[in-house]
Order: sequence, then structure tokens, then C-alpha cells
Amino acid sequence: MTTIAIVSCRIFEDELTYLMEKEQPKKTRLFLIETEFSETIENKFKSENIVFEKIRPEQLEEKLKEETDAANTIVLQLIEFSMEARPSEIKDAVYEKVKPIQPLVDGVMILYGLCGNVLGNIEEELSLPNCPVRILRDETGNIPDDCICISLGSREKYIRILKNGGGEGTYFLTPMHAAHWREIAYASALTPDPNDDEMLKMVFDYSNYKNIGKVTTGLKYEKEFDDIVDDFAQRFDFKIIDYEGTPSIIEKSLERFLNELEV
Repeated sequence: MTTIAIVSCRIFEDELTYLMEKEQPKKTRLFLIETEFSETIENKFKSENIVFEKIRPEQLEEKLKEETDAANTIVLQLIEFSMEARPSEIKDAVYEKVKPIQPLVDGVMILYGLCGNVLGNIEEELSLPNCPVRILRDETGNIPDDCICISLGSREKYIRILKNGGGEGTYFLTPMHAAHWREIAYASALTPDPNDDEMLKMVFDYSNYKNIGKVTTGLKYEKEFDDIVDDFAQRFDFKIIDYEGTPSIIEKSLERFLNELEV
């Protein structure tokens, strides 16, 4: 039996729900580490009939010792939103979550991008002989820049979109970004008061944001995505530009990691 931990920013709740739904026919045992914000992914798991057990961090070691007929075990640890404006905090948070779990599992998968270039060396710095650490990579082997790059599917596509902006800024919204845009505005240091739309409008104008990049991932766990994007565009006088997203980077990275551990 293979036991892995997935340490992820909660921005990837939808992708994780999609992947854990795919694991159900395999009878994979799933532990979700309880946090103050885990209710949203719990609700998505329940809506898709995903079997999981929510546990406190201190319960993990004993839970992993319990007998099971599952072929594999996944331990899911989510980290609160923390955007590129605070890269050192991202690194500290990720490293602090990985290290205590490593003695208990066969490997750790990190669902993050470079995030201000602070996670580019995480595989070399944290991997152990009996517990490798792997971060998301695209098909060319590159670590994506950030969560938007990951949702779009490749660095090349992301750069192409940014270069074709014609000098106008684009504020990207994936379904999870849209559902929690006020929290993310605060976490990314756009504003000290996420409920102050007038201040946010000033920040967007100063930064020359003119467009919303609506990244449709094909995952439908956030039911109000379209309505929220429409409201956001009207609220801040943005033009909506549609982009096709994909969960492929996360899906294929996890697949490669599991294959690596099974060799």
C-alpha cells in the first residue's frame, strides 16, 4: 500500500474534488486534515459522494496504523490563501506542513507553483531517501509560475496571454478565485479592507486593470461562477475575456508521482 500526502493551497479545492472523485472506484482511503476553512471542500466531497474522514493533525499517526483493505491512502492538507505578495509566508507555511508529515508517508505532492520563486528548490531541500517531495510541473517539466498558470495548463499559454494584453492589465478569475475574491484581495495585499469596493476600484485603475480573464476549468463545483464574474465585471467596469482552463497539470503531476512511487 502506498501512502502519500498532498499539501495544497485551498485555491485548488475544485481540482482536488475532481481527483478524489476519480479515486473512489479504487477504494483509496482519504484523510482530510481539519482546518478552520475545510468546510467548503468537505461540502464538495459530500455532494459528490466522496468517502473521506476528517481528522485533526495529531490523529494522523494513529489513523495511518489502522488496518485497511484500501490499496492506497491519501492525506490531504490544505493551506489558506496566501498570494505572491507574501512569498516568504508561502514558503514558511508549505515547509512547516510538509516536514511533520514526511515520517508518516511514502511521499509528498505539493500543489503550488513557484509563487514568487520561493518554491523552486523544494524538491531538493525537502526530499528524503524514503520520502520524495514533488511539486507541480507542466508537460515540459517546468514548474508553473502561479495558480493562474496552473489553471491555464502551461507557462507558454500564460505568457502568450499576458503578452497579447496590449498594455491593459487582466485580473484573472478561476471558479475558486471568483467564489472567494474578497478574501483573496486581502490575502494578496490588494487592499486592507476587502469590503471597500471604492478602494479596490482605485487599486485596479492605478494598476491599469481593464479586463477579467475568466478561466473556465470545466469543473462545476462552484455553481455561481458565471454570476459572480458578471457581477465583478459590472462592479469594477471590466471587460470579460474568456479563457479555457484545465486541471491537467495537477492531474498529470499526481499521476506521475504515484507511478514513481510504485516503481
